[in-house]
Amino acid sequence: MTTSVNGAGRQRIALDRIAIPGNVRDLDADHVDALAASIRLRGLLVPVIVRRLGDDFELIAGFHRFAAHKQLGKEYIDVDVRDGEDEHGDRAIENIARKQLDPHEEARAVQAMLAAGLTEDGAAQALGWPKARVTARVKLLELPERARELVGAGVVALSAVDQLRAIGKVSPPLLEALINYLCDGNEWAAERLAREPGWVLDSALRETATKVFVARMDVIDDYDIAELKLAKKASEQYAKASELHKQLDRYAYGGPRVRFSDEEVDQARAAGVTIEFEHGAPLIVDRSLYRELVKQAIARTVSELEARVADQAAERQASRTANRSAPADPLADAERDERRQLRVCGEEAHGVNLDLGAGLLNGLATVDPADMTVARFFVYGMLGSDYDDSPYTRMGERVTRLAMSGIRLVIDEFRADVTKTLKNGQRGRLRVDYGDPHKPGDAVRWLWKFIDGAKTAGELYGRALVVICAEQYASRLVVPQSQRSHPTQWSSHKDHAAKALKKLAGPHLPASLKELEKAIARAHREHDMAVQQVQRERGAVVDPASPGEAQVAVDQGGDFAANAGALDVDDELEADAA
Repeated sequence: MTTSVNGAGRQRIALDRIAIPGNVRDLDADHVDALAASIRLRGLLVPVIVRRLGDDFELIAGFHRFAAHKQLGKEYIDVDVRDGEDEHGDRAIENIARKQLDPHEEARAVQAMLAAGLTEDGAAQALGWPKARVTARVKLLELPERARELVGAGVVALSAVDQLRAIGKVSPPLLEALINYLCDGNEWAAERLAREPGWVLDSALRETATKVFVARMDVIDDYDIAELKLAKKASEQYAKASELHKQLDRYAYGGPRVRFSDEEVDQARAAGVTIEFEHGAPLIVDRSLYRELVKQAIARTVSELEARVADQAAERQASRTANRSAPADPLADAERDERRQLRVCGEEAHGVNLDLGAGLLNGLATVDPADMTVARFFVYGMLGSDYDDSPYTRMGERVTRLAMSGIRLVIDEFRADVTKTLKNGQRGRLRVDYGDPHKPGDAVRWLWKFIDGAKTAGELYGRALVVICAEQYASRLVVPQSQRSHPTQWSSHKDHAAKALKKLAGPHLPASLKELEKAIARAHREHDMAVQQVQRERGAVVDPASPGEAQVAVDQGGDFAANAGALDVDDELEADAA
């Protein structure tokens, strides 16, 4: 039975009347599942394409939607009956479902589907995509061809498309200059584009010969004003602002900091010549408007400074009137002057803090991991201050712990074999002397010499890890109970530090350490079983979860990094990875 629906050629046909061609390739099961979920929720937005085959029909395009209907147990499906020449872009839909396309190729395919009359909702359902993915590809189509190719090649991340669109919408020449910069061997900057677009733009403008104008709407300094070559009136106003600034602060040098107000920024926004990102000041790309706004900001600044000078004069006059009968107090005058200057500095500090934040976000949020200065800060800052043998200061506790509980135990030069020879000429029980535990100087000096010997950032990080892992995994069973201590706990956000340390050290731990840990764990288990057996025989209540006395004693001594009897290191790494 066939029922006509809206529009010529669109009908509802029973699935069993539609034949599937024999040369159809295997379908994508995940794609079918996604379409089934969409059709169950919203119905079929894009009909499949069929052509007449005698009294019945043959499927031309829409194989995944057809399979989704079968999966849902439906009896009928909406179709468009065609003559085979016009397929409404459905063959492209089938190809997208079968091929791994890059974002640029996907965008071109979506463009063809929209040009064929599909809506974004229809294209999303036909492709089995979330609508947001289709919308994202449509946004990509708004960029120039070279920009789309960079995204398709993975040079520019999809997350940076909005930033590129924001630039291109306001200033296509600026976007072209940025794309030229990224294509000219500066792909390394592209990965920072999504999170630091302002920094990348600054780099592009600074390192290329482009004539595109861009300026930040935050602070105007002496250099900016000289570069703009303002008219005589504006220059005179700025000179007046400098004089007023010096009246307020006798130690001031240079001109005052002229800042754009919200009013000036809103004027630039209204003109449609600003580019704004999540972080940083708005950018303006219209030089003539920028000049006018600078003049306006200078005039406003002069008015503000005049008001502050007047307030200061009134304050001084009031102070003189109040103290006219009292003898002059130079100390009090100096204190008042200091407080006044600090109030002025306090007002400036609001803007300075914003400058600091913008400078750090734009210039320091990403550093070179091979930079030795970066490595020194993190490694030496983590290890802490040097050892001080003073009982009062207690400096260098971390380094002392790492040296005495790690380096002293794992480096051969700090041990001496003092095993005695028995009367019968045989060696007695093995005894090794690890030196005086109260004199860590030699071990600490060895540690610093080893750390200071690093020549590259990677070597410095690696040597620090050697020192840390030595203390973390060295067995304390070699020293008396009184000298044992738990390994350093590298506490951190979400325990990232401890987990990372296990992953780094795991592949390099010797098999002998693993075997020793297993032997200790086995000894503890056998001891616990013996204790529990004795308690059962004596009629005592046994807690099978409680460790034996020997286990408690060793745990308190801190034999190993994860306590004696811990899981095998490989097991821990696998559990962490899971």
